[in-house]
Amino acid sequence: MSEFITASNIDQVIRKNREIAEEVSSLALTLRTNHSVMMVASVPQLALLILQGYGLVQIPIEDRYWSGAIYVKDGKRIPVINTALPRANQYFTAWHEIYHLLFDYVSLDHFIEADQTLEERKAEYFAAKMLLNDVERYYAELSEMDFLSRIFCCMSAYQAPYKAVLISLYEYAEKIGFKKLQDQIREVFDLQINDLADRFKSLGLDDSLVKPSYVINTGYLQGKIREQKKENPELTYHEDNEAFLENIKKELTLLTGKNSDKN
Repeated sequence: MSEFITASNIDQVIRKNREIAEEVSSLALTLRTNHSVMMVASVPQLALLILQGYGLVQIPIEDRYWSGAIYVKDGKRIPVINTALPRANQYFTAWHEIYHLLFDYVSLDHFIEADQTLEERKAEYFAAKMLLNDVERYYAELSEMDFLSRIFCCMSAYQAPYKAVLISLYEYAEKIGFKKLQDQIREVFDLQINDLADRFKSLGLDDSLVKPSYVINTGYLQGKIREQKKENPELTYHEDNEAFLENIKKELTLLTGKNSDKN
């Protein structure tokens, strides 16, 4: 679970980003320039496709501070995404978890992150680099709009959450000494915008991005188990895999108080 970022600690976050920028930007650039990967889908959808290869579990969890995690048990790693959050948050979380799966050799020893490790900041920065590359250029092209409308348009164009857009722009502003933009961002950073879907509609933007999907899905993982079972019926590890999936679903049910059997 990542740190809770507010206007009061955003400068601290940017300082941490500077420390990891070279390393994480290089990882993101390597992935973004891999044409055999990036040609498959849009950047947000690609994240979900990558996670499906790891047996992605999607389930609504009514906790706005719990976006997702990697379930780790007996050497198996299963990504979980909270679909009760807006789709933009789900895309960002997906790239966050991809960092943990592909590049994090430190943190994958528990289900829910309880400590604020450097790897968590790297995962957040990686997600921003995958989704929001060059967002400042697009923002600059929207000069005729009011500030918040420009932010909403950036969210729509890059399929990214509100605070992720603001942090990326703040980082850019801090780098070039654009104090006015930094002040504008701090002023709106902690706003609770309860009519975000309506604001998107008024700008002609697709409001589904800022709404939950409420998808409940364990089907990809279950399908892979069935496929392997059919191809190698004499092997017994299929029963272990099925039991592992059932354990995940039971633990998620305890977290949510919901039935997670739909697949």
